[in-house]
Amino acid sequence: MHAHPNPRTTVAGLCAAAVGLAALAVTTGATPASAHGNTSPTVVKTFTTMSASQEIAVLGNRFLFAAEAETGGLEPFVSDGTAAGTTMLKDLVPGASDSYPEQFTRVGSRVYFAASTIGAGRELWVTDGTPAGTTMVEDVLPGTGNANPAELTAFGDQLLFSASDGVHGTELWSSRGSAATTALVEDLAPGKSDSFISDITAAHGVAYLRAFTVGIGTELVRTDGTDGGTKFLDLVPGSKSSSPHQITHLSGGTVVFTASTFGTGVELWRSDGTNEGSNIVEDATPGSDNSTITELARVGSKVFYSGSQPGIGRELFATGGTAATTGMVRDIAPGSSSEPADIVDIAGQAYFTAEAPGSGRELYTSNGTGSGTVKVEEIGAGTDDGVPGPLVTNGRFLAFGGDTAATGTEPWVSNGTAGGTDQVKDVVPGNQGSAQALVAVGPRVVFRTLVEGKPTLVAHDVQGWFTVDAATPKITKKTKGKLRAGSKLAAKAGSWEPGASLTFRWLRNGKPIAGATKTTYQVKKADRGKKIRVRVTGALAGHNPVERTSSATGKVTKG
Repeated sequence: MHAHPNPRTTVAGLCAAAVGLAALAVTTGATPASAHGNTSPTVVKTFTTMSASQEIAVLGNRFLFAAEAETGGLEPFVSDGTAAGTTMLKDLVPGASDSYPEQFTRVGSRVYFAASTIGAGRELWVTDGTPAGTTMVEDVLPGTGNANPAELTAFGDQLLFSASDGVHGTELWSSRGSAATTALVEDLAPGKSDSFISDITAAHGVAYLRAFTVGIGTELVRTDGTDGGTKFLDLVPGSKSSSPHQITHLSGGTVVFTASTFGTGVELWRSDGTNEGSNIVEDATPGSDNSTITELARVGSKVFYSGSQPGIGRELFATGGTAATTGMVRDIAPGSSSEPADIVDIAGQAYFTAEAPGSGRELYTSNGTGSGTVKVEEIGAGTDDGVPGPLVTNGRFLAFGGDTAATGTEPWVSNGTAGGTDQVKDVVPGNQGSAQALVAVGPRVVFRTLVEGKPTLVAHDVQGWFTVDAATPKITKKTKGKLRAGSKLAAKAGSWEPGASLTFRWLRNGKPIAGATKTTYQVKKADRGKKIRVRVTGALAGHNPVERTSSATGKVTKG
């Protein structure tokens, strides 16, 4: 484990004045000895209001979210994770009133969201990330009434969502960002009745959702985005409902989900979009008793979830969509429940939080086998929760709020090893920290924390933290006289990160010299008239490798 910061040591205040935080007197704790370069967290902006749980959409190297600043109401904001790059996108309801934007959802190069305005009510909006490119898509329910767009879901180059136009109930709609391309997909519950759409999941040209209609009940619906390509899959024939939930993409056009049928109770199901291909995966709790299945998440080629079986509490399970590929991965808390949660995928490896006897909620990882399911690090002492969640991935690294008695919940990062799991800063000194990871944008992860009760964004360069510290190598000449064939050169790597493995490659006019991979190089006749450099590459497990190249020598003389 790398060294942790001393919570009683404080330094300057994260450039507080530059980002409008001077009045808050923000101070920051020390950075651990494991910090890489200038990768300390920086304060982005403090807001009057910003939800701790909301939809956030990443658009290139920026992200969109809802917040209220010193002036204006609750409006859409855009940020690149820096103070200068964080601004209100557009004041949809000018002044102190709110537009209540939410459900930011990226489709291609644009982001859709729902918002309320005085003249149009609550409708669908779209933005390219600029004020001029932020417009209402269509007044689906004309006038001041609310269409209430919800369940916004990317579906190829279009958006699927639920809305009401006042003629039909709340039904399934699609849009490509203009009034001309926004239309009702199908009136699933004919007339003004609502179809109560939820759990939309889209992949590989098909989408699945949960919906209700008279005579069928609440069942699974498959759609290709057209009226003719939308149909109910009646898992419980007649008007009784299977009530599908947690619909999760497995592979191709196949999904897994939970559903309830007579005789089996709530169990895990799969569907390929046909009635014949919609079947129970496993009756984990035999008979009509319900299995407890939550937290479904796609990881690699499987779906991991929190499940239970008779005699076993809530533990980590995984499925490949068949009974033979479905089962408990590991009983982390024998005799009780480990309650796995916040399951995320990093290169086919699951990361999640769980509880074990004598331990609080901590960070775990799993490759889908019992022996490959292990605790990464014990962050909270004893039964204290060390990782309350959520977890945010950035490339092959992870960020989260880690909680200790000394610091409270502060920004932490991990490369999946105990030695690479660190608190990166005690942003709010003492034990008052309340950081939670929000979103990955570019090389950074942005955290939300509270500073004197106000929501504050803090960004940390996670990729930089796990990049090998490097130095620029130098070349020294070991022989006297001019640089000519036969001269001997030596590479001095400089100060690199302890433990890093260094490799050397000599270059002739910028191109690798065959076989020249030692720390020394004897100049050859082929080098006459050319300049010599050396390139050093540093590698360290759990880190991004780095290359550094020396300045060039003068040209090798021909004499």
